[in-house]
Amino acid sequence: MDFKSNESIKRSDKVYKKLKELTESLNFNDFNSPLGYDALYIGKILNISRSNTSRELNKLLKSGKAIKIKGKPVLYLDRLYFKEKFSYRFTKSVFEDRKDFVNTLTSAGILNRESFQLSQNNHNKFINAKKINNKYSESILDNIIGAKSSLKEQISKAKAAILYPPNGLHTLIIGPTGVGKSTFAEMMYKFGVEAKVFKSNSPFVVFNCADYAQNPQLLMSQLFGHIKGAFTGADKEKRGLIEEADGGILFLDEIHRMPPEGQEMLFTLIDNGKYRRLGETENVRSVKVLIIAATTENPHSALLHTFLRRIPMVIQLPSLDKRTLIERFLFIYQFFYEEYERLNVPIKLENDALKAIMLYDCPGNIGQLKSDIKLICARAFLDYIIEEKEMVEVSLSTLPQNAKEGLLKIHNLRDEIVFKEISNNGDIVFSKNTVGVKDKLNINFLKSSYSADDDLYDFIMDNWEKFNRQGMPSEHIRENIENQIQLYYKNYLYPIEQNTDGVNRSVLFKFVDPYILTAVEYAFNAVRESFDGVITQKAIYLLSFHIKTMVERLKVGIAISHPDRESIARSYKSAYSAANVIKERLEEKLNMDIPEDETAFIAMFLQALQYGKNSSKIGILVMAHGNSTASSIAEVTNRLLGTDHVKALDMPLEEKPEVTLNKAINMIKEIDQGKGVLILVDMGLLRTFSDIITEKTGIKTRTIEMVSTPLVLEATRKALTPDMDIDKLVDEIISLHPLLSGDGDASNITSGTNNISFYEKNLKDLLAQALNFLNPDKVYPVLKGILNDILNEKDKKVEDEIWIKFLFHCACLIERGIRKDYLPNNDLDVIKSRKNGSFQLIKKHFEAVENLFGIEIPDSEYAYVAEMIDTYIDTLELRNMTHI
Repeated sequence: MDFKSNESIKRSDKVYKKLKELTESLNFNDFNSPLGYDALYIGKILNISRSNTSRELNKLLKSGKAIKIKGKPVLYLDRLYFKEKFSYRFTKSVFEDRKDFVNTLTSAGILNRESFQLSQNNHNKFINAKKINNKYSESILDNIIGAKSSLKEQISKAKAAILYPPNGLHTLIIGPTGVGKSTFAEMMYKFGVEAKVFKSNSPFVVFNCADYAQNPQLLMSQLFGHIKGAFTGADKEKRGLIEEADGGILFLDEIHRMPPEGQEMLFTLIDNGKYRRLGETENVRSVKVLIIAATTENPHSALLHTFLRRIPMVIQLPSLDKRTLIERFLFIYQFFYEEYERLNVPIKLENDALKAIMLYDCPGNIGQLKSDIKLICARAFLDYIIEEKEMVEVSLSTLPQNAKEGLLKIHNLRDEIVFKEISNNGDIVFSKNTVGVKDKLNINFLKSSYSADDDLYDFIMDNWEKFNRQGMPSEHIRENIENQIQLYYKNYLYPIEQNTDGVNRSVLFKFVDPYILTAVEYAFNAVRESFDGVITQKAIYLLSFHIKTMVERLKVGIAISHPDRESIARSYKSAYSAANVIKERLEEKLNMDIPEDETAFIAMFLQALQYGKNSSKIGILVMAHGNSTASSIAEVTNRLLGTDHVKALDMPLEEKPEVTLNKAINMIKEIDQGKGVLILVDMGLLRTFSDIITEKTGIKTRTIEMVSTPLVLEATRKALTPDMDIDKLVDEIISLHPLLSGDGDASNITSGTNNISFYEKNLKDLLAQALNFLNPDKVYPVLKGILNDILNEKDKKVEDEIWIKFLFHCACLIERGIRKDYLPNNDLDVIKSRKNGSFQLIKKHFEAVENLFGIEIPDSEYAYVAEMIDTYIDTLELRNMTHI
């Protein structure tokens, strides 16, 4: 039997089991009881789609296990129940309507005839309940933290339980201590009031069965009441909590602690809505009360078996460690905000303390988290009073030890927890200006671009452990790690070469505290002369990430031992000496003791930098027809990669080939570092220059045609790798683009270049640095589509030089529009007159931008865009006029 069949059988069993349980919970002589259950309701309980549930119910119908009652909605019942309970065999399985079914039950003596009218009322109540459910799709239950994620299914079940006609469904809430079962039950009650299922003054009565578990008689007296003389000391009649809950909800906490005697009386109440006070023998009382019970017991335990059979709705709440980090943040935010409101004193939650609270083990779940935060605030409040601080300050030192240990998990979850509120250059202050947690539900979190994989510690330690497990000798381990360290920094650092223009310090401060960056800069200044040309701003930024991790570890008492410190000191004497100076300066600036092993880590960092500097690289020269084509491609590539490695040679259309060749020879001589030069050309005679240049200079050159920005970007990244040779580089580039080797067609290379994820990612990263608040991911596809549409109407292709200019100019234009700070244009009338066609075309396509971002773009801005587009088109036409 295949997997799909097994899955179907399991689903069928689940549906039938639930149908049996629901049918057994009905009492056909109770006028308030429904006549059956529909597929939508059963599916919601089982978390199965309505269509799949309906399919399984109809299978049960065909097999003779179910009864079907036509109507809206179609109802189902367990057929075997009537045989076992009433010794009655139905002669048919499908009833045309509710009246047909009621008449059958009446004839069988199972139901009184008067019940038919009530069954019609029940149906009407069901229809009203569906309307209420739609009306309150955004209700008080939907404001619970996790309603759209961890608790989505539970919220749906809770609504169904309250709204199901005629009086809702008794519910059992299951979950460990502290997950919020009592709160959830109360929210169900409030939802019932909100949906007008209960009156506004309807009671919500709470009773904890564990409080009376050792005294069954007293427990039953509390719940059901007693008559005078029912037991010793019962000198007067007393109402029970069930009577007090009439017309509302009775919440029974820890229901598994209820004694067997109480269980039987409770089940009678659940089945019939009737009960007797303790000591009564004749009088039977009726109430209309919805039971919500809660338990910490495992749902599969024997203790709960009876309750699960008698209570149709079961809702299981997850423990705190099963909730999302966003939800945990919102709980923390809410609880600190509540403490601020209680104290009426501003509370500052420091960054490291928040991270620890986000991650520490909390076996008592939400309840423990709330209690711990109360304790933390109490400690901080004491410091506030004694030290006469301006506000209550919650720092790492304020936290109990078990909470501090949360920082030990920070490495594994770094990407998930570095969101906007944590990394936004500081701490959270709860004050009168702070919004409540409901306003934080739509919070946008920022994922850190600093991956856990970029941590130097783990990179070294993971490789050391891996090679150790392989039984490699320690000397070979060190050599392997040295090689991998060099590759590590080549991959991370050298594709982003020594140029600081692309680095935005304010963005960096989201991930590295300013005081750490300042300390690293101060430390590096002491060794700058010894490592001339190596200590760049980007190297400082990269080491800052490493030092940040070091500080986080040392703050919680974790010191990492370098696996081969002595060998590093012997092999890299100069780097180790400089690293020792850096360590001492960091200790001075950070006011902390740094272990000696850190010197070895920093020495390996410096050695990798030195290696990168001393390694020669393959030169890159871009050559293309036109006054600025090659220069534009080189400029964009250098800016994206933060380098000046790419050189350009433009060939004006009127320039003779021999003149261009001589220029190329001179440039090749300057560019070559001993590993040759890759020439990237557009077309024509330029592709033949390579052999001539090599013959005249002795410098090895290779040529690749059909130059484009993505192609140059890939070639440059690979050329900057120290162990790359020119033949391997050409092979790798050609393998990525079949057209370059003569295979494939133009559509292949167009598709390839358009989908270079690295190119697009770096373009978006660069755009993010240029923008102040606009989301690059949102504006990028919009502007790309608009430029394509505009140039399609002009019968022109989109090339990189226009796309880059258009993207950056128009993205900044949109930001100016949001700020209402547009650029003036003194030549507006002239441009509108000369370029009216382009002007109107651009305005038409930019309507989408105006609608999307809610801005109005003036003609002065459109004029600049029109000039840009027409200049590009003129350049294309001029280029196509002459082919060499």
